[in-house]
Amino acid sequence: MFPQSLQIEKDTNKAVWYLGIDFGTTTISAAILNRATGDQYQIYWWNNLDKMNPEFASRIDCEAMFRLPTATYSGPGTSKLFLETPVASVVVGSLASLLAKEPGIYLQNFKPYLKIGIPYYSQENHEWEPTLQLPGQQFVSLYWVRWALQAILATLTPYNTQQNVPLKVGAVGLESETLAAALGQLEGVVLSCPKSWGDTYQVNLREAVIEAKLIQDISQIFFLEDAIASILAAFRDSNSDSPLHSKLIPQNSTPWCGCTLAINCGATTTEMALVDLPNNLEYLTNTSFKLRSWAYGGNAIEQDIFWQLLYPQLSEEQLKELSLNPDLEIPLPNQPELKKRDRAASELQSSPFGQALLKACGYLKLILQRKAEFTLELGTNRWLVKRHNFESRVIVPFVEQINRELNALLVEGKVLGTEITRVICIGGSSNFPTMKKWLEQKLPNATLIQEADLPNGIAGGLASFALYPQVLNQEQQQYSDYFILLEILRAFSYNRGNYSSRAYSIKEILGLLERRGLNTAACYNRLLSFIKGELPSGLVPSIDYSNWLSEASCQNPHYAQVAAAGLFSVCDVSEDGDLSETSVAVEGEQFYRLNLEQHEYLIQYLDVLLSNTHHAFEEPFLCHLG
Repeated sequence: MFPQSLQIEKDTNKAVWYLGIDFGTTTISAAILNRATGDQYQIYWWNNLDKMNPEFASRIDCEAMFRLPTATYSGPGTSKLFLETPVASVVVGSLASLLAKEPGIYLQNFKPYLKIGIPYYSQENHEWEPTLQLPGQQFVSLYWVRWALQAILATLTPYNTQQNVPLKVGAVGLESETLAAALGQLEGVVLSCPKSWGDTYQVNLREAVIEAKLIQDISQIFFLEDAIASILAAFRDSNSDSPLHSKLIPQNSTPWCGCTLAINCGATTTEMALVDLPNNLEYLTNTSFKLRSWAYGGNAIEQDIFWQLLYPQLSEEQLKELSLNPDLEIPLPNQPELKKRDRAASELQSSPFGQALLKACGYLKLILQRKAEFTLELGTNRWLVKRHNFESRVIVPFVEQINRELNALLVEGKVLGTEITRVICIGGSSNFPTMKKWLEQKLPNATLIQEADLPNGIAGGLASFALYPQVLNQEQQQYSDYFILLEILRAFSYNRGNYSSRAYSIKEILGLLERRGLNTAACYNRLLSFIKGELPSGLVPSIDYSNWLSEASCQNPHYAQVAAAGLFSVCDVSEDGDLSETSVAVEGEQFYRLNLEQHEYLIQYLDVLLSNTHHAFEEPFLCHLG
């Protein structure tokens, strides 16, 4: 295992611990920071072979893992794996993959499902909604998916620091007893979050964190954009003796400043952040960052490798084995096209041959970075793939999109490419030679910092948030979309009879909310969108995710009714009595009348939706780090 630090934390009573968790599509990583000292420690896991069946021991890696696969298994196969039945009924990480083919529920790469909606228990059907139809025709409730995340997060509790657990957790530089004490008295948990994924995703993650017993107070859970966490990860780690840190940040000096770009190429999204770092980082705030995010990442690149390089070579017999529907639309390279991609991926994964091809594309993505060509063999099947085709059909369109997004960032930040002094590249898709060549040309004065140069990775950047709390999006933390919607509903719940017929201007609606204590200026744009008929993303599952939902959930009458009408309707104020005595119609101004039926239904729906959660949204969430 790892050598322990010579300066072990002794007085845990004075320590103030924050846990950073980088929950990725394929893996999860973590780091823990003592805010009192600024010291940070990287978390690792390893499979405890003493509790495993010797039949499986030779098939599993017992080395320490800084990234735990986001996979879970629950079912009768658990008894085959362990000499003694574990306390939990679910197996996580690489242990779960050993049981993937056993009867039961095996989940992997489930992160995107958590933005679909909030699971609720249907009293009519006596089951959890919504239900997902996963590859291989497996039906699983979204509640079960959230429970799978809960099981993975539970590995970061004091229990898993003990010697007799199947999956043990440790931290480089901390003794087990100290780590257990730290995990048992966390002051905050900081999670990564794609910029555009919204509050529904965050609600589900908070619920999993609370149910995993990492922390008790839901307001002590914070979310930081992936790209911002990438930049914090490059700040100096006081425990690190990395040559990179010695080069960039001399001893006894402040962290580097100036124009910095982060490109975070994840499995499902690509995120970018541009910031001009001040000399004094106390002046660094969330508004200092210019952000971009789009729904294309490593998984989509692997799909494009199949559709652009392998699919044209398939024989009639091979196409027949895939059993693809004739009306299947092939996604265009580098285009998110979520519905097309979800359906195409689902059809490929519905057959063993398709699953094998997609898995092989993941290897091709790595191999073609080193070899000019490669012959892929699956059984008796052989296909020749060439690097120049890979680059021209898949990678070049990807880099071109990054270039367009960067141009928009530079314009927004009023920065020239020559002014950027550092670029931080995170994720396997950022290592392509084409990407590096483009960066050298686009940003000639920038020093390239890669993920391998960052001692604790993105998780370290998330844990570092405790040292730079001002980078939090305070308005989003304080006023989530669900809180804003509920405040609107509550504002019109009093003296309901007085609100049944008259029309309101935007100013009057804002006045009602301000009298309830809401800072309308902090969330004006979102307020306006809800008044005009939009709903929080994920309040009901979007049609974009119809390929993931079971037929019954697609036809859920509650979802249909919530989406059927807006909370307000634009009305004509020409008739007498439409306005209050103090209102004066301004030319071009729109007025809104409350839809009473929808108002009542939304209150009932949200009551059911949140009844099984720790979220009440009665008060704003505040950040108390100072």
